[in-house]
Amino acid sequence: MGFPSFSSFWNSYLMKLLPGWPEYQTLSDYYFSLLLVFLLTFTAEFCSNYPISRQNDDRRVTALGGAAALRGLKMFMTYLAIIAIIATDFVFLLAAVGGHAAGNFAAGLYQYHIEQAESTLYNGGYIFV
Repeated sequence: MGFPSFSSFWNSYLMKLLPGWPEYQTLSDYYFSLLLVFLLTFTAEFCSNYPISRQNDDRRVTALGGAAALRGLKMFMTYLAIIAIIATDFVFLLAAVGGHAAGNFAAGLYQYHIEQAESTLYNGGYIFV
């Protein structure tokens, strides 16, 4: 089967980490790997644009801890995607860029719907103070 060639330098490290890969890889494995890189970068981009809730001062430390954990998860996923791109070919780079673009778009839509709900809730008269 004709698969794209892999970098020989990174391929030696990849073969130590995952013995038998890419020689015994089928076309469905290749597409599944592309999907995983896409989902990894989608989730990393969505986490980086995730809105932080505005809490009062007694819950601020908890909110900051959650934000720090989310940032750590985002950086882990981003570096994992970088390793996947370096160890494979150009198509994985395209899947990663597409995942980042789709994640940014989804996070923007999510933020827009949150802002619309908040403006309707507070300005539309649902809360009587």
